[in-house]
Amino acid sequence: MFNFSTKTVVDRKFKLSDLFAQIGASKEVKKDAACIEKVVLTNVLSPTTLNCDPDKTVKEVYIIEITVKDRYVPELFIKELDKHIKFHTLFNVRHGEWELSMISFKLGTSKGKYYQTNWENEDDMDVPPVNSVPELYKFMLSKFWKYPPFESESVEEYVKRYGQLVKLDFQINATQNAMNRESQSKKKFEYNARLKRYKEEREKLLGGEK
Repeated sequence: MFNFSTKTVVDRKFKLSDLFAQIGASKEVKKDAACIEKVVLTNVLSPTTLNCDPDKTVKEVYIIEITVKDRYVPELFIKELDKHIKFHTLFNVRHGEWELSMISFKLGTSKGKYYQTNWENEDDMDVPPVNSVPELYKFMLSKFWKYPPFESESVEEYVKRYGQLVKLDFQINATQNAMNRESQSKKKFEYNARLKRYKEEREKLLGGEK
């Protein structure tokens, strides 16, 4: 998905049996991983490998490539493995020339929702020059999300704002549908006022109000 600097390349291959032992894999996880041919830590994005400033929020980012026999995503295995990795991680699942990527923002010990691309066979995109690991990670997250980040906001601010926008999108859609079904004028007026408020809040989050 991304074309990182050669200075970030690690290419450390793991034995699946060793990973099973490290994560205490259940029968379900092992069954889910039956399609896996190899697991490789391809890149490590750190202040050293990127030649940029260190940061306490996102210290490093791991890029792990999982090659599978069929075009199947071992999500159960990936999520279980991710629980045992303390750094933010991008998982690239590869089948021949096809690739699918998964990512989840970690805040402390908790993990958010996982986002993934469709299966694609396109060339990897180059990443921009950055001044810190969080800046690059923010760019990576933006390729999975509908709304782009502001240049000035931190990763945490972007994640929070994006979550608010997603919630507002749901509220706007639900209110619009309810208003379309409503026959009473008074109720329609109430729904319309609520809809206007939600849209104004969204515009503010999108930078529409300076």
